[in-house]
Amino acid sequence: MSYNKLKSLVANVEAIATAMKIRIDDRQATDEEKEVLSRYSGFGGIKDVLNIGTEHTVSDDVAEPIRKLQDLIGAYPYYDDAMRQAVIDSIKSSVLTAFYTPKFLVDAVTRQIHATFKDNGLQMSTFLEPSAGIGGFLPVAMPGTRSYAFEKDCLTGLILSLLYDEATTVTAGFETIADQHLEHGSFDVIASNIPFGNFRVFDAEMWKKGGIYEQSAKTIHNYFFVKAMELLNEGGLLAFVAPRGIADTPGNKFVREYLVNHADLITALRLPDTLFMQTSGIEVGSDLLIFQKHSRKATLSLREKMFLQVSKEKADMAGTLTDYANKLFTLPKTALATDSRIALNQFGKYVRKYQWLSDENAMCQYLSALLKYDFDRYFRKALFANHGQDNAPVQMSLFGEPQTAKGIRAYTENMETWVKNGAMVVFEGQVGTLRFRKSSRYTETAVDFVPVDEGKVNTDRAADYFPIRKAYFELSGREWEEQKEYPELRKQLNALYDAFVAKWGFFHDNDNKEFIMLDSLGTEVFTIEMQVGKDIFKADIMREPVAFKKIDGTETLTPIEALASSLNFYGKVDMGYIAQAAGKDEEEIIDTLQGEIFYNPASGEWEHKGKFLSGNIIAKQEETLSFLPNLVGKEKEWVEASAKALEDAIPEPIPYEELDINMGERWISTELYADFASDLFGVGADVMYFDVNDTYLIRLQGYSPVAYNTYSVRNYNGEDLFVHALHDTVPEITKEEYRNGSKVRVPDEEAMQEAATKIQEIRDRFNRWLDDEPLEVRDELVRTYNERFNCYVRPHYDGSAQTFPGLSFEQFPYKELYPSQKDAIWMIKQNGGGICWHEVGTGKTMIMCVAAYEMKRLGLVQKPLIIGLKANVHEIADTFRKAYPTAKVLYPGKEDFTPANRKEVFSKIKNNNWDCIILTHDQFSKIPQSEETMYDIFSEELADVERSLEVLEQSTMRYRSGRMQKGLETRKQNLEAKLAELQMKIDLRKDDTVDFRSMGIDHIFVDECHCYKNLMFQTRHTRVAGIGNAQGSQRAMNLLFAIRDIQRRTGKDLGATFLSGTVVVNALTELYVMFKYLRPKELKRQQVSCFDAWAAIFTKKTADYELNVTGTIKRKERFRTYIKVPELAMFLREITDYRTADMINLDVPDKNVRFLSSAPTIQQEEMIGRLVAFAHSGQWEDLGLDILQPDNLDKAKMLVATNVARKMSLDMRLLGDKFGDDGNNKASICARTIYDYYVRSTANRGTQFVFSDLSTYKPNEWNIYSDIKDKLVAMGIPADEIQFIQCAKTERARKKLFADMNSGRVRVLFGSTSMLGTGVNAQERAVAVHHLEIPWRPADMEQRNGRAVRKGNTVKLWGNNTVDVVIYGTEKTLDAYKFNLLKNKQMFISQINNGTIAVRRIDEDAMDEENGMNFAEFVALLSGNTDLLEKTKLDNKIMQLEKEQAIFKKDRIRAERKIAANQEDITKAENAAARMTQDWEYITSYTGDPTTRLLNLSQATAEETGRELHRISKTYRNGAVSTIGTYAGLNLSVYSEYDMGGTFYRNTFLVEGVSGLKYRCGISGALPLGFVESSRYPQAALEKLPGMIEEQRQKIAKLESEIPTLETIIARKWSKADELARLKQECNALQHRIDESMKEAERTQPALSEHEANDKAA
Repeated sequence: MSYNKLKSLVANVEAIATAMKIRIDDRQATDEEKEVLSRYSGFGGIKDVLNIGTEHTVSDDVAEPIRKLQDLIGAYPYYDDAMRQAVIDSIKSSVLTAFYTPKFLVDAVTRQIHATFKDNGLQMSTFLEPSAGIGGFLPVAMPGTRSYAFEKDCLTGLILSLLYDEATTVTAGFETIADQHLEHGSFDVIASNIPFGNFRVFDAEMWKKGGIYEQSAKTIHNYFFVKAMELLNEGGLLAFVAPRGIADTPGNKFVREYLVNHADLITALRLPDTLFMQTSGIEVGSDLLIFQKHSRKATLSLREKMFLQVSKEKADMAGTLTDYANKLFTLPKTALATDSRIALNQFGKYVRKYQWLSDENAMCQYLSALLKYDFDRYFRKALFANHGQDNAPVQMSLFGEPQTAKGIRAYTENMETWVKNGAMVVFEGQVGTLRFRKSSRYTETAVDFVPVDEGKVNTDRAADYFPIRKAYFELSGREWEEQKEYPELRKQLNALYDAFVAKWGFFHDNDNKEFIMLDSLGTEVFTIEMQVGKDIFKADIMREPVAFKKIDGTETLTPIEALASSLNFYGKVDMGYIAQAAGKDEEEIIDTLQGEIFYNPASGEWEHKGKFLSGNIIAKQEETLSFLPNLVGKEKEWVEASAKALEDAIPEPIPYEELDINMGERWISTELYADFASDLFGVGADVMYFDVNDTYLIRLQGYSPVAYNTYSVRNYNGEDLFVHALHDTVPEITKEEYRNGSKVRVPDEEAMQEAATKIQEIRDRFNRWLDDEPLEVRDELVRTYNERFNCYVRPHYDGSAQTFPGLSFEQFPYKELYPSQKDAIWMIKQNGGGICWHEVGTGKTMIMCVAAYEMKRLGLVQKPLIIGLKANVHEIADTFRKAYPTAKVLYPGKEDFTPANRKEVFSKIKNNNWDCIILTHDQFSKIPQSEETMYDIFSEELADVERSLEVLEQSTMRYRSGRMQKGLETRKQNLEAKLAELQMKIDLRKDDTVDFRSMGIDHIFVDECHCYKNLMFQTRHTRVAGIGNAQGSQRAMNLLFAIRDIQRRTGKDLGATFLSGTVVVNALTELYVMFKYLRPKELKRQQVSCFDAWAAIFTKKTADYELNVTGTIKRKERFRTYIKVPELAMFLREITDYRTADMINLDVPDKNVRFLSSAPTIQQEEMIGRLVAFAHSGQWEDLGLDILQPDNLDKAKMLVATNVARKMSLDMRLLGDKFGDDGNNKASICARTIYDYYVRSTANRGTQFVFSDLSTYKPNEWNIYSDIKDKLVAMGIPADEIQFIQCAKTERARKKLFADMNSGRVRVLFGSTSMLGTGVNAQERAVAVHHLEIPWRPADMEQRNGRAVRKGNTVKLWGNNTVDVVIYGTEKTLDAYKFNLLKNKQMFISQINNGTIAVRRIDEDAMDEENGMNFAEFVALLSGNTDLLEKTKLDNKIMQLEKEQAIFKKDRIRAERKIAANQEDITKAENAAARMTQDWEYITSYTGDPTTRLLNLSQATAEETGRELHRISKTYRNGAVSTIGTYAGLNLSVYSEYDMGGTFYRNTFLVEGVSGLKYRCGISGALPLGFVESSRYPQAALEKLPGMIEEQRQKIAKLESEIPTLETIIARKWSKADELARLKQECNALQHRIDESMKEAERTQPALSEHEANDKAA
């Protein structure tokens, strides 16, 4: 019988309905109902169900049963929404996997198994069907058998439970069997049609077993075979209908091997490809496989050996091969088929297909015969009768002899608590190591035993080593946990060690060391023996405790000394230790240390004042006070004292007048913004904020004339501009223009400036409104601000008490750390990270190494990682090894990180307990980030988006926020897609994949952290200068994910330590990036969700206006001013240790800065004039250069001008070949200066660094380096003593070059900041650093100077301990300005870190690398006239005010026109309302026959009239209005509408009132669909009159309400008129002064020329 999809679907729905009804009634099924239930066949092959819940429609033939199915699921009371969706998803997923077994096949298998058991006198006690469907194989169970059935699908499981009352049915996956606590844990027979599909199964037990068990779980059909075989009793039967992949796929050979090694093959039968057509309508290949469990097999049969093998056949004469197939099926009686042929399958591959061409009865008979044949030959009664006795595990030998298992296997013995991954053990007579496996999917840890190559280990040596290890860990562990001495254990450890040394030699002997290092615990055990030079001796632990500070009974410490000792050794206040060391009880200690220690009720521990009285003091005090009500006695007194100390430490509140509030600061409540909006617009307002996308929304509760008149620009009304005011942005307004014959949209600068002016007016008005608010409102603002931002206290990090156990100074030229280094290490230990901002040369490398080791020693971290620059990382590793010679450090080389070797390094990191790992930045970027972490982060973001959508849905904002809702929905879709992609990667990931999370790294030290400043962040301020690179880099994103991973594991901020001499490289906005990395929780508390939210609090934008090349005024914005600077500084300083060389009295030379300024050359003077002209005109030709015009001229005129000016200042030859050398240019002056230093320092072979980034060395091309070198060589300096860093292309060449500098063989070294600024130790003879141009960033200047001004420079012995820093400048250029700009930036950065900032706002100035300088200051500086500088600033301000004045006048004119238009519209509306009222009064008073009468059909029924109207609608074609009938004495008419092309569009029907007004039928004039309804169209049209009259009245009211607002706009006086007049007067006076100075210059010019002539003559 052929498959009928509709019939199957209807039967399924009927079965589901029946099952649901029975469950609701809470009863058992009747026989009739069971008959209905049994017709359920699943949804395999019914693809129409995939369209449920989608926009796709289902085919008509199945639409009704699918609708009924949806209704059933929706109405079932035991399902919630999530369950309903899960049921629908389950139905969809079953389309490709649920294929129900034909009944004849089940019957044949059942008869044969029953016969076998009866004929052999066996009892089937238990039966399991692991993938039951509706219990197709449950009849296999015999009377008296305890049956169990598992079915994962909840609908199918429901039907299954009702069909088989006597069986135990479980609606869950087979993998949950261990969690079901069934009465039986093993089974005599297991039979099923197992799932088809390539899915992974998550089973912790199988995963823990590892090997083939773990591997089988990657594919569901493999899993079912292995899992079922494990649950089968010895001699039991396993009968599965399975996909052909089990037998045919080469990759599944491991499963086939497992099966034939653990069981005898009874039947392997290839089933017809069309077997499932009757039940599921699909063609799929399958096999019937039956095994009898036989665990102690010695050999394989020929059939079983063939079952392991697969091969291909020739498909055609051309030699095309088929896909793989199992060799066993080439034997007779292995296929249930009458015919087979080679054909293409649905995947386009050639396969052998099997078919049965006879009827089903014949197939059933043949199947029964084949089964009887196999069972008679291969079933062994004895196996079943023994039932598992003598069942020890044996590994099968295919050659006939059993062997004891020797390979990798699960480790089943108990482990000591100190055993860890990689530990060496003896297991089952073998020496090997333990391999721990963890997975995010399971809570358990799997442990494998991995045998060690017998050639590598000596079992006798191992037998002597393991007791030493055990004694060591017992001693160290117990002394650490119990903090008391165990002399007997120590004595035992010494005896075992001495015996080992006497027999095998010292641990440090090569053989012993190599053996011990095979053990992951060996690194620690190895340290009980120390070697210094050639001397070997026992470590301290062999003599005394090292896990705690042993109290010296002969010396009693004072409590304050004992406190210092506790902080040093334990890193915290240990009251037990302090009391014992001071010989006092705890109460005496507390009294004595009052003010030094404080009780923290949150942790229940005492804390040192430096830690307790720091951080967010206000939050800490609130938390402390919250404990008081529940405390009594002494503890209450302690907490009261702590709360009082915290109260005293709270920073002085900042008053309202100093808050400098910006409109749009996210911490201000939306209710306050709503109150301001209500006041501004004159109507009620609602304001909402959505942190997920940092967006404000506003909704006015009524019509506001102010919003649509006073504050409107183009199509932006007051609501729009209010939101822009909150966001501090200006809308991108465009207009259409014709360019080159095409219509394009271009920025409408005039409209944007008008919008900017009104937005700024709203922002300014907010501050004035706030000033006028009641005192309690302002006090609440003050309280909230101080609680959020003015709440931090920086602890005094005093690290002087630390002694750093294990730190060796043997290989260093100093014997202790600097105090500054100790303090920084103490900060890192106390905070769990932070920022170490120490100037170049102050010892950051040692801080990193010692802090990493100390954190590991104290158990603060388990696996620290240091990442550094490629040029520095070798020095870091070398320092660590010298400082801690016995530490276990991983420092992989370049070759280790090739793609081929990288995986091995990652595994080493993961599988070893390193004291520290050291990588380069590039190597770190190769570590794959955890997909689980990314999944968690994106899941949180998705939850935020869904929360925002829900809030939006429930709010009154929806009609104003369609765009935002669409954006959120798109973001939700993108996140869901990203999560699905990540989940797929997680599911498909190989088990040996190593990522950052699995490595176990829990702290990162980031050396030269400024290299990671380009972290991506979202911002609306894309057109604003001064925010850095918002796009970010992948390198920075990798670091962020890694740090987030650590933070998520620890539940705290930080998790990393950033180290650099230049944490902030250029702009203070970079601080946000540092906070984003290290303080996400604290930023969230401050309600800072993104950069814009941070900028709204701490920055103010400035706007400049300048003429662009087209003559229009362009607005340029930048973040230039920083506000609330002290709070920003304290937030930074709380986690930062900032030190300069001066602060720590570092032994470095003094720095003597010389600014050598020279007059411009003649060519430079001429170019200055041209640059001024170009800055005004924007015409490239004005510069007179031979080089091509840059592409970005029209968009970045001032950037182009700034770059040309910088090149001009350095050397005119950078602007083209037309310019020549000059004896007074920078190159010449620099060459003479270098030569002067060269001569003066010759006796000591003094060296010099020369920096330039604008013109670097390029072979065969003119550059400033080569030019100065040529000049120096001409002066007499040997050419080989002058080198360029660019020529040292390898690390070896660089090292040689630096050695030559240190020895004085090279005396002058040229380079750029990037190549010579870091990783250079060539300072030993440096006397000068030359800067040919000033770099943009303070950090670059610091890095450059740090090459010479650093420790190790010998000028202190012969050069007055001074290094000259020579900066070259040209007058009338940007040099001096840039120098001051750099100095100011550095000063601000230093003050913020020192805590000495005395102002609440600072200005960063107006020039940067990406945007150049502003027009006014550029022109003024080039002129060299300070009056002109003032005049350009005044001109800028006047231009801005005049533009505002023009906007003001335009607003007034618009208001006048709007009043006139409103009055005209009011008259029209009043007239329309009067005429409509006349018509309504007529129709309501009409007493005649209100029936529609058509001219050509005067006595028709309503239906006939409607039908005729529809005929007219279809046939009438005339644009003129034609009368077609009457209604209540009123004319009815129709006219045709046509589109622009003259094509007919539709007919419109009208009814004309007595007033002459014509009213449309409906909204568009088209007739309703029904004939009767169409005949009543005049009545329906006229019934709308009351609503239309009301609309006119509302229109009149709205127009009238606008007039007072418009009159106010007309009557306004421009508030800045006096200011503009004053500025113009000042400007005129300045112009007069400039004119006079120009005349004076002209008068002195001839004399100058004469003087120059005399010079030339001389």
